[in-house]
Amino acid sequence: MWQPQLLLTLVACSVIVCGGSVAPSAGQLRRIWLQDHCNAGICTGVEISRNDYVILSQAPIAKQLMLTFINSSIAKIPHLMFDTFPDLQLLRMENCSLDTFEKPQFEGASNLMSLFLGYNRLKDIPKNIFLGADNLATLHLQNNLLKVLHNLSFHALKELKELSLAGNQLEQLPLGVFSGLRKLVDLNLAGNRLQALPRGIFDKNLNLTRINLAENRFVTFESELLKLQSHLMLLDISGNIMPELTLNFSLLEQAVAHSCDLRRVTVYGIVKDLDVHNNSLLDIPHIPVASNVTSLDISQNPLGNLQGNPFRRFTALMRLNLSSTNTQELAEGLFKKQTQLQMLDISANGIYSLKITMFDSLKALQYFYFQQNNWNCDFLQLLMSSFVKRRDISFMEDITAPELVDDYVDGIACWYESNKPSKKCDGGSTGNSDSALELSIVRNEIKAFTELVEKKFIKVYRMLDEMKLKL
Repeated sequence: MWQPQLLLTLVACSVIVCGGSVAPSAGQLRRIWLQDHCNAGICTGVEISRNDYVILSQAPIAKQLMLTFINSSIAKIPHLMFDTFPDLQLLRMENCSLDTFEKPQFEGASNLMSLFLGYNRLKDIPKNIFLGADNLATLHLQNNLLKVLHNLSFHALKELKELSLAGNQLEQLPLGVFSGLRKLVDLNLAGNRLQALPRGIFDKNLNLTRINLAENRFVTFESELLKLQSHLMLLDISGNIMPELTLNFSLLEQAVAHSCDLRRVTVYGIVKDLDVHNNSLLDIPHIPVASNVTSLDISQNPLGNLQGNPFRRFTALMRLNLSSTNTQELAEGLFKKQTQLQMLDISANGIYSLKITMFDSLKALQYFYFQQNNWNCDFLQLLMSSFVKRRDISFMEDITAPELVDDYVDGIACWYESNKPSKKCDGGSTGNSDSALELSIVRNEIKAFTELVEKKFIKVYRMLDEMKLKL
């Protein structure tokens, strides 16, 4: 609880507005009551200029564990913050105007465990700045203006487990920048300008289990960087434009590499969950030890009709996404080995009909998404009655406009044979059914073409950004 004696005394060096009133002229002593802006440890509308000299309460205020400043014009963490609040465990100053640290910034912050400084204007993390914050476990610095880090930027953070540097402007990292973070578990470097990482940069981070490198400028990825991380749970390299990807881990729970324009993916070792949707794959990923894969997302790739039995080694699959893969036919024995499959998505393709016996092995299926295809109405009725409804499987209704279809079966759009009357047209008018089918095919082709163009534009924009940087 905020105590009545708590106040901020500021010597104003410039005219600022605080709490709706105009500050006294330069040189005058100004006092404002902090509790006027705070309630239960949450402070809003607190404005402190970077030139103001801030003095907190002369006596320490005990048992204040959390302090949050939201949308406040604070250019720096107030001096002696942790002398005033010796028990502070969480400090949140996001969407403020922080642009600098002052030494010794964290002296007396031994109880601080979580520090959130995202969405500010910080450009640098000075060496040894965190001295005093010996027990800090969570540090978020995302969406600042950081361009450079030093080997000692995070010195003294021996207990740090979670670090976010996402959404900054980092172009390279020094080899020893994370070497002191022996307990680091979660590292987020997404949304920077990194093109490569020095080998050995993670050699001291043996507890690292989650790393996000998405939306950078990598053209290749080396699994060697994480060779010592034996308990890796998540690797995300999405949004980095690269032609090929080869992963080699003794055990990786989840690998995410969507929107990379990948043409080929090879996975050695064990990966349980692989997400490579929205790429340029013509074949499914090559995974010699595919029997450990439980989830595979290869949607939004131009795979076409899958030949042979490409999933025969994926015997442990529980989730499979084949949506938007330009598929028109599925082989009868395609899912013969997927007895544990719980979710199957074949939506947004050009499938007209299937062998109903191909679903015989899918005993565990609970979710089946097959909307936005070119289904024959007679087959769709059979599929619904003999498989989907009979086993009480969840599905999703279609969004195709009524004027483009012949009929719906339980909310799924379908078309009749061209030599049969359309239920939505007069008995002698069969041309509308053919036109509807053609419109549906064109719709799918336009969608696939649009997705391809979007990928090309992403690549062109990245090239333009690189040219601007060079200029």
